[in-house]
Order: sequence, then structure tokens, then C-alpha cells
Amino acid sequence: METTNTNDYQPDEIDHLILQTLQNDGRKSFSDLAKELGMAVSTISKRYMNLVDCGILAIIGRVEPERIGLNAYASINVQVDTLANVERVAQELMALPEVSFLALRTGDFQLEINVMCRDNSHLMEILRNNMDKINHVRKYEINMYLKVYKWGRSGVS
Repeated sequence: METTNTNDYQPDEIDHLILQTLQNDGRKSFSDLAKELGMAVSTISKRYMNLVDCGILAIIGRVEPERIGLNAYASINVQVDTLANVERVAQELMALPEVSFLALRTGDFQLEINVMCRDNSHLMEILRNNMDKINHVRKYEINMYLKVYKWGRSGVS
């Protein structure tokens, strides 16, 4: 298998097996993956590196927010004054360390962000010191998450 650095690469069945296995345990060694999938370690290693190089796979550590004191989790819908300013506002929002998710969306609000805060006072600081000072934000709407039942991860099938 040749390594490719293009965005055109489409994972095949073997790649999907590797991705599925890593979703269950991202710390699994190449040797354990090879043994479990019945392949050579070199095959797993090359395919893994290709998936990383192509931007398909990134191994990250997922922190449990409540375990580290982030107890106020909110969704904020952001209305931008004109469509031409959406990218500019999105760039400013991405710079906020509390933002864990940012997406362009449909409806009356063009952007949606999720923020993880220590508590409601911390959330109010973000609103006062950041959201209220971003040019081109017409208004925003906040929805608090009272309890998160599942932290998402996309499933590979």
C-alpha cells in the first residue's frame, strides 16, 4: 500500500477495521491491533500512518469535563449581522479556549458554539468579556446542558 498525502484518499475495509478498533481503545498497540485483526504489524503501522497523514485519524485524549471542574456546559447560538462577517466572527470564537465545538448552521442564528466553563460565573465572564465585545454579533441565545448522557464520537462502520 502506498502512502498518500492527498484529501482524495478513501479508506478501504481494512482501514475501517483499524478505525473501529481504535475507537474502542485508542491506546491499543500496533502489535495488539495486528493480532486482533490477523494482519502483519507492518501493515497496521503503514495504514495507521497513512490515516494520520491524510487527516482521517487523530488520536486525542478525551477529558471528562466534570472530573476537572468544568461543571457548566452550554450551547450558544450566535446571530451575525451579515453573511459576509460569519467567517470573521467564527475565527474570533475559535480563539476562545472554552469553546469545544463551533459550527455554521441554518436558521436565524448562523453559528453554534458549545462552551465548557467552571461554573455559571465563569460563563457570565465569557459573555461579558468576550461575546459582548465581538464585532458583528447581533445577538446570541444560551441553552444550558443540565446533564450530558453521552459525549459523542462518530461511529465508523
